[in-house]
Amino acid sequence: MPRTQQYEALVSLVEPLSPRVKALHLKLDRPIEFVAGQFVYVLLERDGRLIKKPYSIASPPSQSPTDHLELAITLVPGGYVSTLLHGMQGGEKLTVEGAAGRFVVKDPGASDLLFVATGTGVAPIRSILLTLFQGGFTRNVWLIFGIRHEDEILYLSDWRQLEAACPNFHFIPTISRPKSVEWKGEVGYVQTKLANYVADPNGKLAFVCGVVPMVKDVTNALIALGYKPQQIKVEKYT
Repeated sequence: MPRTQQYEALVSLVEPLSPRVKALHLKLDRPIEFVAGQFVYVLLERDGRLIKKPYSIASPPSQSPTDHLELAITLVPGGYVSTLLHGMQGGEKLTVEGAAGRFVVKDPGASDLLFVATGTGVAPIRSILLTLFQGGFTRNVWLIFGIRHEDEILYLSDWRQLEAACPNFHFIPTISRPKSVEWKGEVGYVQTKLANYVADPNGKLAFVCGVVPMVKDVTNALIALGYKPQQIKVEKYT
């Protein structure tokens, strides 16, 4: 495999996405090639030690210009890298390395697609879905997206636009801790919603992205429904 390259990046915009998540828009010193679903490393030094923190690319490869990347950063209490990135205002410089990763759709159009994510696990899925639908994808697509509260639904405007434009796109947000009685959508955890929407594994591929316990729970739930391991691709956040 070719060696990943390093890029100098200017933080062009820091955009709040939710109370705990910000989008970092990066302008690189030259174009980068990547496949929707891949990630880059943000490289930082701390006390003379190099830190390489992976972040999935939320923007699609087709986005112009091709020297721009968008990353979704969750603020982790006590987390050195996320605290530093959340504190940026724009104009700072970073070094990134990449792209890398195998959380990609290799044969678009061969299967219906199920995506399950929690939190910023939806970032690579956004890149994938925008790419697929820009290309006229016609198979059924489900996105089951789990968050704690109503104000944490990342990229909601994108999902609503896809719903309006693409009848084959099915968006199922599920809230584990609703703040308001006005919430009329799904309540609970993503793994408990699979049987209601995608119980039949025939002709489907599943892509699961998020923290390790959630990925494990969703994988087990899919297998219990009859999905085979080769039908499931995962990306684990630690």
